[in-house]
Amino acid sequence: MPAADPPFDLLRSPLDGRNLIEASAGTGKTYAIAGLFVRLIVEKRMAPSDILVVTYTVAATEELRDRIRRMIREALDVLAGKATDKPFLADFARGLADRKDARDRLREALRGFDEAPIFTIHSFCRRMLEENAFESGSPFDTELLPDERMLREEIVRDFWRKHFYGAPPEFVLYARNRFSGPASFLALLRAAPFRHDARILPEAPPERLEGLAALRKAFAGLRRSWPKSREGVERALRDEALNRTKYGKPERYLEAMDAFLARPWAALPLSDDLAKFSPETLAGAVKKNCRAPAHPFFERFGGFQRVARAVSGEMEGHVRFLQGELFRYVRRELAVRKRRRNLRSYDDLLADLREALSAEGSGILAGAIRRKYRAALVDEFQDTDPVQFAIFETVFGRGDTTLFLIGDPKQAIYSFRGADLFAYIRAASTVQRRYTLAENWRSEPGLIRAVNTLFSRPANPFLYDSVPFGPARAAEGRKASPLTVGGRQEAPLRLWVPDGEGGRITAERARERIRRAVAAEIARLVDAGRRGEALLGDRPLREADMAVLVRTNREALLVQEALTGLGVHSVLYTTGNLFDTGEARAVELVLQAVAEPGDEAAIRTALATDLMGLDGAAIDRLMADTAAWEERVRRFHDWRDTWERQGFIRMFRDLMQAEGVRPRLLALPGGERRLTNVLHLAEVLHGEEMRRRAGMAGLLQWLATQRDEETPRLEEHQLRLESDAD
Repeated sequence: MPAADPPFDLLRSPLDGRNLIEASAGTGKTYAIAGLFVRLIVEKRMAPSDILVVTYTVAATEELRDRIRRMIREALDVLAGKATDKPFLADFARGLADRKDARDRLREALRGFDEAPIFTIHSFCRRMLEENAFESGSPFDTELLPDERMLREEIVRDFWRKHFYGAPPEFVLYARNRFSGPASFLALLRAAPFRHDARILPEAPPERLEGLAALRKAFAGLRRSWPKSREGVERALRDEALNRTKYGKPERYLEAMDAFLARPWAALPLSDDLAKFSPETLAGAVKKNCRAPAHPFFERFGGFQRVARAVSGEMEGHVRFLQGELFRYVRRELAVRKRRRNLRSYDDLLADLREALSAEGSGILAGAIRRKYRAALVDEFQDTDPVQFAIFETVFGRGDTTLFLIGDPKQAIYSFRGADLFAYIRAASTVQRRYTLAENWRSEPGLIRAVNTLFSRPANPFLYDSVPFGPARAAEGRKASPLTVGGRQEAPLRLWVPDGEGGRITAERARERIRRAVAAEIARLVDAGRRGEALLGDRPLREADMAVLVRTNREALLVQEALTGLGVHSVLYTTGNLFDTGEARAVELVLQAVAEPGDEAAIRTALATDLMGLDGAAIDRLMADTAAWEERVRRFHDWRDTWERQGFIRMFRDLMQAEGVRPRLLALPGGERRLTNVLHLAEVLHGEEMRRRAGMAGLLQWLATQRDEETPRLEEHQLRLESDAD
């Protein structure tokens, strides 16, 4: 096992060269970045605009910006004589030789902090390409294409036409068993990572269908002989010598041969029913001491079958070629068509900057970026991939620029956000110094010891020597708040194992029992907290103190249902998307009825949604009352008029008020979640209406497109918490 890396000393670690800080969750990674920023300003006399900070999401950039700004303010307060509970700032201030100069530099940094380059990786690449258009050879005024789906669909349809419209009919029939059309190729693209530098296998040329002429000749012979042979073949298939468990339905096999030979072209591969006509299959199905029935057609079919198998192998090889060629073709055509239309995707920003940096004479571009940024702090570096690392290595891996890479390689194992563990390992091997952040500020000491014990047992808990497990330790000075129930401290880590019923238990049954057990334990603790028996430190335990982690959004909903059934309030924090919810479908149905109030079927469908709350019997009674039904229809006409004159949001508010949507949804199971989704969707639709100046038809079309499961899901449309309450 490799020697452990030294702990990172925020106050004294050198501020030059290439450095890697490996930081587990809760060890103060963001605090370390903010501290480094302050030190660079004071000790290296840098301005905020000299220090590049890169992370991977817009939300993370906002958090970093806020934390760094606060750290600068707190440093100024300490230099002004105010007390602080942060040892780093206290020691930093004590060690300064010139406190006045430090104050001046920090004040100036605070005034110019809005210029601090704190970017997502994509924003950084885009800015570098635009600011260095001549050095990078980048086209001017390219339009950012956040969603390549439509362009990919266009290219895949062209690929399908190119390879199938002129293909031999036999191959088209064979391919139809593998692909339903262009949609199958689109699904293949979605199922595999689509990286610019990925090697695509196989690299073999297209398969030549050399046996096609022999196949056609043998197939024509079968077609000619079948009408005269059918009656005799039927008698042979009904022969008593055949085992009826294997040849139970001769008429089925005959119908299969009729259909097969009715086509002008042989449809491969041959079905199991057609294989019943081969001499080998017949010989393997006779009763003991009996001879297989014979007929000239069987021999003819046996010869055809051998040719068909050979051609099927050739066709399968060509299918494999097409699967690889699909990725090559789409990659080529995407680049050509985006260049022709002056478009760039998010991935193109990274690939274009990497290509520009690696081009002949690119030292000019790398030098320009190094002159602009004297230091770079790269957060969440475990999410890197080969393209991203090549950019940072080329720009900041040489010269006198300071580079700090901060991340947790254990998270790279899961390939979150396209992370490449091996790119991280290669990057780690190039740095001059490696550190760890080992003090955990988030967890209780007992839990830290338990996790250390669990992961320290195997020699390589994460398989690779390059991804070691470093034991964490509880941060000194952190006030512990252990969980106690009835005056007794609870174990910080417990492992539950479902006991099998009779030694075995199905996965679904195990999941159900786990959900029930988790919900019951939470209900027990919540109840004890309400009675003052369960304490977290010195205060009662509350619902907000507990979290349940699951793998899927569906499992989260099932756990919430179990908790609701026990009277425990909970909220979902999920990566689920707003447009995948039942509320999105219900809102779409209601809006369709509002847009087409003359369509009574659409109105009935809208009334049956949870938003409007009528069941089938209530709708029947309503329609039987002519006056009441006409009043309902009139409402939809009025809402349409409001939408046309005053916009979507005014109409939707009127509809919710008139129909009592809020109290109706809140009365349903999971009502807070449902209402939150409806209000969130209304907000999103209003924003889209304003942004696109969309009318009724345009907004409904946009909603339908967003609900399409093939439309990429955007971060801003993730489900919101339904409540901030405890």
